[in-house]
Amino acid sequence: MSNPILTRLAFAGPLKAGATLEARWSAAHPMDSGFRVDDSGRKIQRNIIHTVKVLLNDQLILEAELGTAMTSPVYLAFPVQVPAGGGLVRVLWLDDSGQAGETVQRLVV
Repeated sequence: MSNPILTRLAFAGPLKAGATLEARWSAAHPMDSGFRVDDSGRKIQRNIIHTVKVLLNDQLILEAELGTAMTSPVYLAFPVQVPAGGGLVRVLWLDDSGQAGETVQRLVV
């Protein structure tokens, strides 16, 4: 069983209907590129978050394919337009080892 990856989703900007917020998602994933070696000289297997999907009220608003140049911890910032009735923002991710995660944050207007 792999260790859980801590993630966070926060918003910056006015929380009112029709406004555009900046969503900020971060994940404490090691993002091993496959290019490093351990202390004994063995190559560390590649394990990066390669797919990130963001849904607003179950509608896809962003899909990103990440590569080995992404930093650790992972950080993505993107705009989100606040729906009239508020909503639910979900960030789903998948890494090379098959581990997946989800971060959910409610927008209350």
